[in-house]
Amino acid sequence: MTHTSPFSIRGALALLLSFCTWCATAQLRFEAPRHDFGTVVWQSPVTATFHFTNVGSQPLTIRDVRPDCGCTVVNWPRTSIAPGAEGIITATFDAALLGHFEKQMAVTVSDADKDIWLTISGDVVMKLIDISSRFPCRVGDLYLDADNIEFDDVQRGDIPQKALTVYNGGRQSIEPSLMHLPKYLTVTADPAVLRPGRTGRLLFTLNSNLLHNYGLTQTSVYLSRFSGDRVHRDNEIGVSATLLPPVAVNVDIARAPQATLDSTLLHMGSLSRKKKLKAVVNLTNTGHADLHVSALQVYNPGLSVSLSKRHLKPGESAKLRIAVSAMSNTFKGRRRVLLITNDPAHPKIVIDLLVAK
Repeated sequence: MTHTSPFSIRGALALLLSFCTWCATAQLRFEAPRHDFGTVVWQSPVTATFHFTNVGSQPLTIRDVRPDCGCTVVNWPRTSIAPGAEGIITATFDAALLGHFEKQMAVTVSDADKDIWLTISGDVVMKLIDISSRFPCRVGDLYLDADNIEFDDVQRGDIPQKALTVYNGGRQSIEPSLMHLPKYLTVTADPAVLRPGRTGRLLFTLNSNLLHNYGLTQTSVYLSRFSGDRVHRDNEIGVSATLLPPVAVNVDIARAPQATLDSTLLHMGSLSRKKKLKAVVNLTNTGHADLHVSALQVYNPGLSVSLSKRHLKPGESAKLRIAVSAMSNTFKGRRRVLLITNDPAHPKIVIDLLVAK
């Protein structure tokens, strides 16, 4: 004769009761039992709508919906809900207190042994920050006012600083930091821990003594939000620095070279129908000494440039050919061309390229 232990019987009964309870409470099925309002303005009530369906074979009645706080007003259908019928429960939160909130409501259904719990949550703030206009760049829950830093007109020995403003649009505090920093660049986060709904700064400091060459130096650094964050284009920040050659002392401007361009702002047209846009600019030495172009560089990898002459005698001209490819759309930052010359009045010349959408 086989004997069944009391433990096995109790376990089987508990499992059966649990299953029956699940059956009883599962007849009213909600599409989503939780609603997150996100950011809510203080004293501006908001309403969540919970959609449900009677998935059972018998009519049901919602006997009561009890919020855990007087700050929430609920409404539900009082009539019988037929099998297969749908309905809604609404919950209006008054947003009377600042800060994060999470409120629950117990839904009591006829013939059910357990209540069904619905949840609303969000953050109440004094006013909404216009994220889209103030912080157009996003890295996860962090919003930035720009995704590139430019150090222009740097002289050897300068220690310039630039700042990015950062807004934490998430629910958790974040310790922002930068990955893949070159030796000539340091970054400090202020504050070190950025709380939800707060703004801070990323302060970039450039040590120009560690830049190797005159002209343009570019790199990419990556914003890290947590330990082990990945390196990806989505969290990339471009950094450029333009180191100018030493300023000549006691230069006779009347006898110096002078670099003159047709234009330093080019409207290139649209890439929507073309794979490449081209333009030609004339560079003329209108001074009284030989003009030397020591550097010809681009800020955007989607650009290509060539100069017919790098050394121009007084009165001579050279053709600067510029091409913009569709690849330039995939890179951050402005489309610009840089010339470094020995013109004491214009050691750095920048040509901006405008491309229509």
